[in-house]
Amino acid sequence: MTHATITPLGTVSPYPKGEMNCPGYLVEYKGYRLLIDCGNGVSRLMTMPDMLNNLYVVVSHYHKDHFGDVGALQYASFVYHNLGILTQPVKIFLPDNDFANNKLAIVSNTESFTEYHYISDGFSFMIDDLEVSFANNLSHTIEAFMVKVQCRDFKIAYTADMGNTNLSHVAEFCKDSDLLICESSLLLSHNGNRARHLTAYDAGLLAKQANVKRLMLTHFWPEEDKNCYVDEAKNVFENTFAAEEMVGIMI
Repeated sequence: MTHATITPLGTVSPYPKGEMNCPGYLVEYKGYRLLIDCGNGVSRLMTMPDMLNNLYVVVSHYHKDHFGDVGALQYASFVYHNLGILTQPVKIFLPDNDFANNKLAIVSNTESFTEYHYISDGFSFMIDDLEVSFANNLSHTIEAFMVKVQCRDFKIAYTADMGNTNLSHVAEFCKDSDLLICESSLLLSHNGNRARHLTAYDAGLLAKQANVKRLMLTHFWPEEDKNCYVDEAKNVFENTFAAEEMVGIMI
């Protein structure tokens, strides 16, 4: 049986605070690395240049808290390639539809050693025997792609940013996952716009509906106690925990 390790490198939004960074989740499998989102501060937890080798980077959507450190990886790849240390380009996967010229800004960066691939609804690619697939969650302020990472032995799903208007569609994509990484920006007490961001309670409902084994909450408000999110989600789904920077789990 093969395993993967998932390590959060960033767990808060819309800005980093203290030792917490904006979203980023590192999946390590058979010597490959898949970084799902690359928010502000994520690169400071990456060991350079080693982590640039066999690195695949996914940007789920064009909000800056989810790709703010892509430029740091681009420039690091450029420097280490010029030094003869990095021989294979970093592979970056981006939404095909641009938003506010963010895609153009990323791909036009000439000081990088990278390859670019473009995500659309239903797109997938392989890393060895690991399939990485995408679907638009159809419930955020802009186009945002869910990510599913699976092989014969496990399945991991990531919601990206989303609201509670389309839970059945998202639940079908995430169905029976061993781990669901789910945004939970809000608490019910915040009285926020749940059509654009989930509460921890909504995340619990999604996990239950999707019949997942474990729920990792993330995308927290930096000023809020993470335990409050976990307590709220556990009212619906017991096997819930909070994502913590550099606290990895094995699947």
